[in-house]
Amino acid sequence: MSEKRIRELERQLEQSKAREAEARAREAEARAREAEAKAREENEKRKNQKTTLAEYLHNCHLHLYQNLKLADTSKNSTGLATSVDGRFYPRWLRPWKTDTERQHQQHFEEIRSIYGEDRIFHEQSTSINIGTGFTHKKAGNEKAVEYFEKSAVEQPTWHILNPLWKRKQLRQRYQCADLQFTDNIRDFQDESNDTQARSTGTTPVMKRPKLKPDGGGIKEDLDGKTSVAFVYDYKAAHKFSAKHLEAALTKETLLVDVHEWVLREQYAGEEELRKPEQEEARIAMALIQVFNYILWYGVEYGFVTAGTSLVQLAYDRAEPLVLRWRLCIPGNVKAQDMTEPQISQLSQTAVAQLASFCLLSLRSTTLTGGSLEDSIYQAKLHLKIWKETSYNDTATSTESDGDTLSSALPSRSTEKCKYPLRSRAACKDATVPSKIRDDKEGGDGDNRGGAESRQRRTRTGASCNERGQGSSKSKKNSSTGSASEFSRQYCTQTCLLGLKHGHQLDRRCPNVLSHDVEGNGRHPLDATKFTQLMAEQLREGMYKVSLALDGWGKCGLIGVLFKLEMASFGYTFVGKGTTSINPTHLRHEGEIYQKLSNLQGYIIPVHLGIVSLDPGYLLPGGARVTHMMLMSWAGEVASSKRKSEAKRSLSTIYKNGVDHQDERAANLLWNAERRSVMVIDFHLASLIPTFENAPRMGVKRGGSPLQNDHYKHGLPTSLPQSVR
Repeated sequence: MSEKRIRELERQLEQSKAREAEARAREAEARAREAEAKAREENEKRKNQKTTLAEYLHNCHLHLYQNLKLADTSKNSTGLATSVDGRFYPRWLRPWKTDTERQHQQHFEEIRSIYGEDRIFHEQSTSINIGTGFTHKKAGNEKAVEYFEKSAVEQPTWHILNPLWKRKQLRQRYQCADLQFTDNIRDFQDESNDTQARSTGTTPVMKRPKLKPDGGGIKEDLDGKTSVAFVYDYKAAHKFSAKHLEAALTKETLLVDVHEWVLREQYAGEEELRKPEQEEARIAMALIQVFNYILWYGVEYGFVTAGTSLVQLAYDRAEPLVLRWRLCIPGNVKAQDMTEPQISQLSQTAVAQLASFCLLSLRSTTLTGGSLEDSIYQAKLHLKIWKETSYNDTATSTESDGDTLSSALPSRSTEKCKYPLRSRAACKDATVPSKIRDDKEGGDGDNRGGAESRQRRTRTGASCNERGQGSSKSKKNSSTGSASEFSRQYCTQTCLLGLKHGHQLDRRCPNVLSHDVEGNGRHPLDATKFTQLMAEQLREGMYKVSLALDGWGKCGLIGVLFKLEMASFGYTFVGKGTTSINPTHLRHEGEIYQKLSNLQGYIIPVHLGIVSLDPGYLLPGGARVTHMMLMSWAGEVASSKRKSEAKRSLSTIYKNGVDHQDERAANLLWNAERRSVMVIDFHLASLIPTFENAPRMGVKRGGSPLQNDHYKHGLPTSLPQSVR
């Protein structure tokens, strides 16, 4: 074969190889384009499909939490945190207990096992869209941190926990039907800033600082009662610096040290020289704020969050001098945009930390009424007050909590003393009992009020421990009446109207056997003695004869409705309590009730007088109910189908000379006994003046005042005569 032919064949071979290589390249390129298209399709599908728990936690951390941008701290305000003057502060700051830490992880694993690979959470695209908003504005103050926390942490946590309450087993395990985050936790502040009961005689009352946390977790029990499960505050990142937190929290005596620095005014020097101390002071005061919320709202858990950090707090009243902490820095979890999230790190993300914390808090008991009163009493015995009292002896970590308690008050050990919450049984009876129950006769029982302080000083730690063990004997002796003990049905309108006017007993009243102590079919008391006796029982043992109904929504801006049971005689009715020392509105309502005396027990409740309490019934947050208006139970809110009955009742009130002026649904109640709508809350009502030879205004023949324009829009200001 010639050389020329060989070269030709070689050339053809090379061309063939080139064509094959080119074909392979085209095929590879086609496969790459196909894979890329498939990846884009999968990515779009992933972005727009519901996510699993693991994917959702990953998306929240990557697209929400990591988008937090902090403002330049050099442009932020300086100085110490909000003043905590006059507030309690603990002696020791110690890390979270090991078993509680383990519980925390167990709760996260429980959530994971429940949801598995179910796709029920927000799409990735939703998380991306929400997170984009955080990149436009940097967070430099508490309001910005609050907005971020609500959107990036609290809302996702709620989305994770909310489906749990649809599962009967979990509802039973946590005794919870719902858990909501709120920034409007009730503190029962009086508009007149006159919320504290006066201190008289031997019942000193500590002046309560105004306490309202930035937020709280509100738990709804299986019976519909709501209570605070935990409390929290937001702090600007530069005032609660993540880089200083760990060093500060590890100091057991941080709070005591800062208190001494404040008393010595050691912050008065050069700012730069005092910067480390200022950082510790801000941290200490932030913790003290939430610690006081924990105390006054009767909860065990709280937290402080600053966006980049979360400090969870736990307070066990068995070790009253110790506040325990758990530091979470979610930023340490470095998430990347990956197909498969790293499961091992998910429990450390902000949303997972808060979800586990919520479940942990649901296992705790919220203190109310007498148990809250006892808790605050113990706090006054053992804790010091900022800028007023100090832990003078040398603070050492070797001193045990038990020794601290025994040395502080040998005769009143509270170690491992539990404060029982009213049981969930018969909570429905606290509002509208459904059936007649056998009455328990028991006398006045344990006294409180003026005698309460003397009794507390002599009651031993053994009795406290006995009460915590939950024996039947301890329940009888407890100063805290449980909801199950308030099991009587409300007395009828006819019963209490008969009491007021000296008529015979109403045999249809569910409590008639308890009333008829003399066996003559007549009431054992007249109206005056009734009010006097109830006032005496409330002052001596208010937590034994009254049950606050705020947990069932029976409350207003400055007051709460109470279920009252008169010892010995079994009268069961309600008290409208107010936190104001000078209850002008209650007296005004009393005058309106007097004006409408002929309608009492039919269109409006039976009015039985006003009583004063000293020091008052302690509400969550520290406000005290100092006055109560006694009256019959009217019923529950009337349904929208009762509009005609509501108009008829309002018309009747108007015809009798009173303009109600607050005809909201909450003030229109259906009374099954009278088969009519009863009207309540006359604090805005005014008298309609009558003029000689002038026609009655506001009611047309056969009509309703609601049909008249002047009734809808309010009478001219020159006509009504207010009796307030």
